[in-house]
Amino acid sequence: MKQLIIIITAALTFATSYAQNKDQLNILDNFIIAHNDGSEDAIKQFIKNSYLPEIYDKINLKDHIAFYKQIITEFGDLNHQIYYIVEETPDKLIVHLTKKYRAINNQNINPEDILQVEIYLSKENSKYMQNGLGLGSLFGDEKREQ
Repeated sequence: MKQLIIIITAALTFATSYAQNKDQLNILDNFIIAHNDGSEDAIKQFIKNSYLPEIYDKINLKDHIAFYKQIITEFGDLNHQIYYIVEETPDKLIVHLTKKYRAINNQNINPEDILQVEIYLSKENSKYMQNGLGLGSLFGDEKREQ
């Protein structure tokens, strides 16, 4: 009986973790699609579908769209495959993505061609982010280290 309880507990823990990781990857995929589309409508739809509704109602949508448009303009299209996973927990995913035509198996990609994306899921509803995406270039980090 004790083994059965342990197995059930482990299965439920795994199932919950898998569902949250699926939500993270879904948000990441939707971000990449909106980013590569680049249209204001695609960005609006991504924000509406990914931000907690109570946060979405409070944000200045124009400012958020402008932020995403700036990243799109500066970075260009993204590869759909993850280049590197920095951190992955049930409520956090931090990954590196590359420009669209960079081979992800190349270990010597220029930091200017890598975008770090941070997703923090809401604890109340893991289908949404607790705030907007964290986005940044590794190029700035590398310059600070020199």
